[in-house]
Amino acid sequence: MGPFPPPPPRPPRRRGWFARQSEGVRITIIGAVIAGVFSLGGAVLTAALTDRGDDPSDAKPSAQSAVRPTTAPTTAPTTASEPPSQVSSDGPSPTPRESGESGDPSADADSDSAAPANESYEVFYDKQIMSLGLPPGSDLGSIDFDAPGTHRYTADEWKALEEKAAESGTPVEADLTYRHYFNGFLTLQNGRNAAQLQPTDPSEKAGDCAGAARVGGFTEVKMHEWDLPAKTVLCVVTDKGNIARVVITGFIGGDSGEIGEPPTQIGLRVTLWKPRG
Repeated sequence: MGPFPPPPPRPPRRRGWFARQSEGVRITIIGAVIAGVFSLGGAVLTAALTDRGDDPSDAKPSAQSAVRPTTAPTTAPTTASEPPSQVSSDGPSPTPRESGESGDPSADADSDSAAPANESYEVFYDKQIMSLGLPPGSDLGSIDFDAPGTHRYTADEWKALEEKAAESGTPVEADLTYRHYFNGFLTLQNGRNAAQLQPTDPSEKAGDCAGAARVGGFTEVKMHEWDLPAKTVLCVVTDKGNIARVVITGFIGGDSGEIGEPPTQIGLRVTLWKPRG
């Protein structure tokens, strides 16, 4: 048997419509297809964001804008929106100042620095020797630094003075009272302010005493406990607004070693200043 005859030649392959187009046409068609795909994707993304409750304007612009054919600009329609200068800003508003804060640095200064200076007072009397006694029974002894002077009252007389003071709204004249033979109550009366200073306190200036008195702290002490030693200083703002520096110089009578034996007499050395003007 001889060799097989060669196979007949294969008919030429048919070219599709796209392949028969020129290269320029094919590029145009491919660009149009890509633009359509991006346009469809942008619509799907917008619909998804809208269904989720988000603002479509927050979505990134689609790539369609990159291949959108150039068109003649059109005039934007007139809207009722406010001009940019009237649109409120989303930026943080200025932080309000705290209560009491001001632009003036002097307004933030410590109020204690405004305490009366020493030159705001003048001496009315200086280192006056006085004595406050403890009467027996229900009577009481009193001292008025503004006068100055001491006085002894019965219980009924003192009660009448307190009632009169309550009706008039004016404090009784006495600054300190000393009463009750067993306890020996040394009491600061209403309408005054006083501070007990240590015996080692060196200041004898009116301004220092006034500042300490306005801070206060002293109201009453039981002298039978002997907790107010000699050389203790009391700074007092009286009902008249004067400043008294009271130094306890010593005691007469009583017994510090026995309960219920307060001193029967308290020695004092007092300086009084009055405000100028």
